[in-house]
Amino acid sequence: MQTRELKNYGKSYAEMLPCLPRAVRKRIHRAASRKIRRRLGIWGSLRLLVVARRRERQFQAVDLTPVRERGLVSEDFIREMIRNAALFSAMEERVGQGEARAVFHEIMDEVSRPMNEAILPSAEALGDDEDACQAFRDYFLAFFEAEKRDGLHAYEVVEDSEKAIAINVTYCAFCEIPRLLGVVEACDPSCYSDEVFFPGYLEPMGLRFARTKTLARGGDCCDFRFEKTEGQSPRRTRTRDG
Repeated sequence: MQTRELKNYGKSYAEMLPCLPRAVRKRIHRAASRKIRRRLGIWGSLRLLVVARRRERQFQAVDLTPVRERGLVSEDFIREMIRNAALFSAMEERVGQGEARAVFHEIMDEVSRPMNEAILPSAEALGDDEDACQAFRDYFLAFFEAEKRDGLHAYEVVEDSEKAIAINVTYCAFCEIPRLLGVVEACDPSCYSDEVFFPGYLEPMGLRFARTKTLARGGDCCDFRFEKTEGQSPRRTRTRDG
């Protein structure tokens, strides 16, 4: 299969996330409800939703012109970011920032894999051995070009070699929207989702995910690095004939 024929090639998250399958959305909702209810109880969870809805209305009045001026025109995506920030903010107010992060990390532990698997090509679809590494590189760069086009990310390629592909993200709408809303820490679960998903996704291709800092956690960039593992051949779960 040609890289351009892979699922969602050249599309940004602004295009992909609003189109998540209904079953995946239900799974995300159930996981979030279960984790929050376990921490707050039934009545505490209901009170949290009331606060979150009120916070969402407040956030909708915030001027998000800066992100729109960077080319982000997907109002569905913006609304989703506002809802997520409102829920995190309400949880943070209820239990504190550290505990809110812990709860949202637990949610991501459960949903980041099915969410990303629904929108990204499988490791098997990318090919075998060196073909997979090259296909991933091409797919990854096309993805970030789409993100730049749609106003979600600005980035610079800092390494593109046989050993690794590394990109520094210098602007991120996932971070900027919560920052403008006054709750930048609401982006942290998105950062954590990468850390849950990518290691297992990349291992069959013989690649390793590394990142030392993110914008949401106070870094000057998000330093994504995908590098070939030394002395280890890719592990496959099927043969080329499938």
